[in-house]
Amino acid sequence: MRMHPADARAYWMASKIPSDQFLLYCFDAGPDDLDAEVVRLLERSTGIEVLRTHIADATAGLDYPRWTAADPCTEAITVHRKSNTWAECLHAISSSFDRQVDPRLSVWHLHLYPNIIDAPGGTQPALVAVLQLSHAAADGALAAQTARDLFGTHRLPPAPRSDRRSTAAEVTSTMVAALALPLRVALMVRGGLRARRDALRLEHATASGEIPSRPNSRALTALDVPPTGRTSIRTIVLPKAALQSSDTTITVFVMTAISIALQRFLDDSSDLAAEVTLAREVRGDARNNFGNVGVGLFTAEPNIRTRMQLISKDLAARRARANHPLSDAARVSQDEVEAHVPAFLAEWGVAQFDPAATPPTVTGNTVVSSVSRGAADLTLCGGSVRFTAGFPALSPAMSLTHGVHGIGNTVTIGITSNSAAVPDPDSYEALLRNALDQVRTSSI
Repeated sequence: MRMHPADARAYWMASKIPSDQFLLYCFDAGPDDLDAEVVRLLERSTGIEVLRTHIADATAGLDYPRWTAADPCTEAITVHRKSNTWAECLHAISSSFDRQVDPRLSVWHLHLYPNIIDAPGGTQPALVAVLQLSHAAADGALAAQTARDLFGTHRLPPAPRSDRRSTAAEVTSTMVAALALPLRVALMVRGGLRARRDALRLEHATASGEIPSRPNSRALTALDVPPTGRTSIRTIVLPKAALQSSDTTITVFVMTAISIALQRFLDDSSDLAAEVTLAREVRGDARNNFGNVGVGLFTAEPNIRTRMQLISKDLAARRARANHPLSDAARVSQDEVEAHVPAFLAEWGVAQFDPAATPPTVTGNTVVSSVSRGAADLTLCGGSVRFTAGFPALSPAMSLTHGVHGIGNTVTIGITSNSAAVPDPDSYEALLRNALDQVRTSSI
């Protein structure tokens, strides 16, 4: 099946900016045999659509890459037995960020860390599972569903018949794509005119106040530098009740704490913002359906409750704009244009991106990605899930990101940082923990 242009761009861009997702799930150490569990997981992966396909490049860039059926990869699961403490486990996970999957071979890799003696959320040893997944294969929501299918006990639908194509069929498909090039260009031009019309309608509605305006870009800070040093991850695992306030969401609660921590870390009350990931309606067969928006952190506001309300209001405005029918129409028109862009031209455009170039401004000074991963009904080796965490990737202009991930009644804040911006990740973690306490106190 031909890749959606959005997924193809994620595939090509991964060669410029590593973007694999690392979904962490911590389980109580169960009584089942781990080797037998590995065999079961490999077998179960064949019934999960995202995990049973890989990417095949098109000939000479004449068409977009394709999703093709993949044989079960016995090397897709690695058991790491050298890490015994939670700190060692986190260090091993962050070290694996440099080893991105090759989605032409396999879009996923599962890392298992048994017998972690001091993992949060319990007193007994834990089994930590980290699902590494190519971003081309899934966005955050689809990745969470994929992990749920892998670690769940529910029955999976039977795998469909193989969609492998013969070499002749692939060549024919590529020839058809080449012959259709003039039609694609014509459709792209027509779609571009429609996209321009819809963009003008959106601008007029913004100018009239019908929908919220675009957020302002922010100045660079000491956080907005390339991650050229050592990358580290930290986690703050809390009961959901510790992050709830009567008049806001968990995401806003955490963002308010992040605003306090960043203000203290930078020793600055500048106009900071967070780049927040918003889910979008699924577009056809696209596996990546999300957008990023800039949300103000209002660090100049000294009253924490007022600051929380301002952040909540700004996030609501960004959602309102993103979900407005005019924004949706403009997005659909743009998607149609991109769907008809010849593959070689789209790939060339990605190749022009220079990850070493410093942007003049940024959408946000840090990232906040928030995903609920559902009920705490997952098991591994007979042990129940304790918590889950995620670690948004760093980028050339951002060396500190935050993931907010919940499962059941537990929420984990995952912190990814690079020493180029955060030389002491433990100190930043302590700042954020103290800020969470401060927000909790102000919410009483």
